[in-house]
Amino acid sequence: MTNRIKIKIVNSLKYLKKKNLNIGSEGNISIRYKDGFLISPSAIDPEKLKVNDIPFVDLNGNHFGSRAPSSEWRMHMLLYLKKSDIKAISHSHSFWSSSLSCLRKKIPSFHYMIAEFGGNDIKCAKYATFGTHSLAKNVLKALENRKGCLMENHGQLTIGETIEEAISLTESLEKLSKQFFMCNLSKSVKLISKNEMSKVLSLFSEYKSIS
Repeated sequence: MTNRIKIKIVNSLKYLKKKNLNIGSEGNISIRYKDGFLISPSAIDPEKLKVNDIPFVDLNGNHFGSRAPSSEWRMHMLLYLKKSDIKAISHSHSFWSSSLSCLRKKIPSFHYMIAEFGGNDIKCAKYATFGTHSLAKNVLKALENRKGCLMENHGQLTIGETIEEAISLTESLEKLSKQFFMCNLSKSVKLISKNEMSKVLSLFSEYKSIS
């Protein structure tokens, strides 16, 4: 079981790099496991990453393994502590999401697919130094009733019931970030009303219950 989860982390990191959603050792991925989580190690290019390099971190912050965990392990730990329903986290420095995050803008309801993330918008977490508890708290706040957020002057983060869902949302957030960035150049973006977004959110809930 443990090796299977570690393989998923390695393959997911390679996938994000292949899709140009990360460069080199950027970003990190984790999957909940027992009383903690398995997480990508610090500063290793996915192409050089081996299954045995994936460390385990318990929910008290103790690390186990031959490699140090990602510098963002505190952020992952806090999310697993506070969001019992999530099983996986994907953090990326993808180009468009990172660019938009540097403008410190949330993504409003310019497109109905915003609803995929759980609400009328996608928040942008307040800036804090990477790897700190302050950043972890800011991201947790931005993820209230949401499955993803931007991170000021940093990148993006998505969560899911599976690593496949979290990665899919990473790709969706990158696409929406690019679309909003381009639309925002016109200075006249047309937003979907709150009433219409409520209908869309209801439909998304129905689709999920059917699937």
